[in-house]
Amino acid sequence: MIERTARSLTLVRHVRWKLHIVGHHDAASSPFLTSSWRASSAQDRADALASLARDARNRVLPRASGPAFTLATRLRRAARHYDEAAGPFAVEADETADPVVQMRAAVLLAHAALRDDCWANT
Repeated sequence: MIERTARSLTLVRHVRWKLHIVGHHDAASSPFLTSSWRASSAQDRADALASLARDARNRVLPRASGPAFTLATRLRRAARHYDEAAGPFAVEADETADPVVQMRAAVLLAHAALRDDCWANT
């Protein structure tokens, strides 16, 4: 079983908190979130993305474009098609990935997970 570190759980909480306070557009450009993601390890970022992708797997992502949207779409789709019997959904740590792109993808995933069903149909 994959153990989520306190740091990866903190990243998830930070994203959700910032999203709640300022909305997804401002959260995606937040200096606070950017510095938190840059300061964290690749494994912590991967674990946070896995958690957020799992939560958003059956939700519609907000309309966006660019590398963060592409990453969020890929992770959400992978989480949706993942066999839960194989254990918890995981994302491979990537030391070369841009933390800012990952953070923006995390905001999109968190936003999708928090959206009401009525929003998903609009």
